[in-house]
Amino acid sequence: MTKSYTRIQSDMKLIEIVEHLLKELDPQSGADIARALGMPHATVMSHLASLIDAKWVVPAGGNYEPGPRLMGMYSAYKLGLQGKLSKIQSELETLEA
Repeated sequence: MTKSYTRIQSDMKLIEIVEHLLKELDPQSGADIARALGMPHATVMSHLASLIDAKWVVPAGGNYEPGPRLMGMYSAYKLGLQGKLSKIQSELETLEA
């Protein structure tokens, strides 16, 4: 039987903030994020402070956007998928030969 763990709400809020910033094309203010996600402004700003420290988010002229560390994780994930795709394509070509 699989053990069930309690979700940590503050972690879920942080994930929501990151996902929001990734889907928006333009940098977002703390107020914009709070409004879009229905979170208190202070909560958003506290999470943004941690995200900035981790380089997951960077300030951009009074707003915030995804940072280099977050984009690096995306790039590494994409490279991993491309490697898997190349291997699968090679195996398919071998099977078709």
